[in-house]
Amino acid sequence: MWREFFKSLLSQSKRDFHEMFKRTYGILYEQNSYVFTDLFEELERYYSKGQVDLAEAMDNFFNTLYQKMFTVLNAQYSFDDKYLGCVGEHMKELSPFGDVPHKLSVQLKRSFVATRTFSQALGVASEVVNNMVKIPPSAECVRALTKMTGCPACQGLPDLKACSNYCINVMKGCLSYHTELDTEWNNFVDSMDKVTDRLMGPFNIEMVVEPINIKISEAIMNFQENGPEVSQRVFSGCGKPTLQHHRRRRDTTELKFESLQFSQTSAGSLDKGNNGPTLDRLVKDIRQKVKDTKQFWSHMPYHICNNDNVAASPTKDDSCWNGAMKARYEPHIAGDGLMNQNSNPEVPVDVNRPSTLLNEQLFTLRTITSKLKNAYNGQDVEWIDYEESSYGSGSGSGDGIDDTKDDVEGSGNFGTRVEVNSNRELGSKPIRPTNINTNNAGENTIPVKPKNTTAGTPAAVHRHMSVTRAVATYLLPIVVIWFGGIFSDWL
Repeated sequence: MWREFFKSLLSQSKRDFHEMFKRTYGILYEQNSYVFTDLFEELERYYSKGQVDLAEAMDNFFNTLYQKMFTVLNAQYSFDDKYLGCVGEHMKELSPFGDVPHKLSVQLKRSFVATRTFSQALGVASEVVNNMVKIPPSAECVRALTKMTGCPACQGLPDLKACSNYCINVMKGCLSYHTELDTEWNNFVDSMDKVTDRLMGPFNIEMVVEPINIKISEAIMNFQENGPEVSQRVFSGCGKPTLQHHRRRRDTTELKFESLQFSQTSAGSLDKGNNGPTLDRLVKDIRQKVKDTKQFWSHMPYHICNNDNVAASPTKDDSCWNGAMKARYEPHIAGDGLMNQNSNPEVPVDVNRPSTLLNEQLFTLRTITSKLKNAYNGQDVEWIDYEESSYGSGSGSGDGIDDTKDDVEGSGNFGTRVEVNSNRELGSKPIRPTNINTNNAGENTIPVKPKNTTAGTPAAVHRHMSVTRAVATYLLPIVVIWFGGIFSDWL
């Protein structure tokens, strides 16, 4: 939606430009329309690939326009390439267009850089989420999950759910690498929020692109008003040109008329009514959804265990499965993050074992956050040359689990079948509990459980799954469907 909106915006601006200039300047514009077409192509190429120096592109445009206008205003003279080169060298000194080139160049550069960086950041976020899903559960995680979900049935209590705090410890151990992403992710979200301020304020690309025809026309009128003075100063610096004795035939190659082509859908595609898309409306919507993902990774264990299909309600802490029997769960809740899993009583975690995939995602987030900061400050952002469709195109299932294998070395009997609700809905996004004691054993407080939104839904369809498949069922949909989708949907 974001890319479609931007392309429609640029296409509509190009169409308005063509119609206005054809009506205002007639044959002179038509004979030189490629000068303006090239400018729009450079802007489109920057948004698509990023490999365009916008300041240089604007300088080239106004320099070419300056030379074309100079020859038109002095049509009685003959100019060769060497003379026109001298004319171009005096442009900045003479400022024939007034301050329009400088102002327009700064506005275009800032707005295009911020808009493209914002768009690319959405793609990066989606890619990071998809890559994090590829981190497979450890054998210790699968063993702990089997104990949590399968062992109640072995004792004749198939409907008994795990205690909430017990579930949280299991999920913290299983998701120890995922929660390591939290700090860099939060920095990324903060940077996205700042860039949205720019997009709705001074870097609003809609306010720059739509009136571009008016601004360039203003520059041309400035030149027309100062034309005689500019010409005399050029003649003083470059020499008096030769008068033409005969009317010069126009070079049809140089001044070829290029009619701009527009698709049927581009004309009027931006509805300015209340129902049409506007930049502010899109940015505000995306902004809120991105802000909602802050602390998602550290909240994820709580999010999973707040689901009634996974764990018992905290209000039933005396009648839930504690890993051994139907009783209160007494061990402490481990702290957040990989290093705190040293004290996790349910899932042994090797905190010194690095994850290459995790480190790659941390680096990716730091890089895009740095680019967002540059865009916020109106600075250049460097991009490698790639197609915009590259994001989210990784191969593989993404879950790191082979569904055809239930055996994990040293993990016990993984032929056990576990009842899992395959049609469940997640509860509302949880607020991280602040009253959990993660240090002192036996003093843990029950986390606050948000209201579940699945009440009143049709009866869930249950099916048997292998334990490894159950792990994927618990972990993957939460990340991919709810979380990653909010980024890819806006691209």
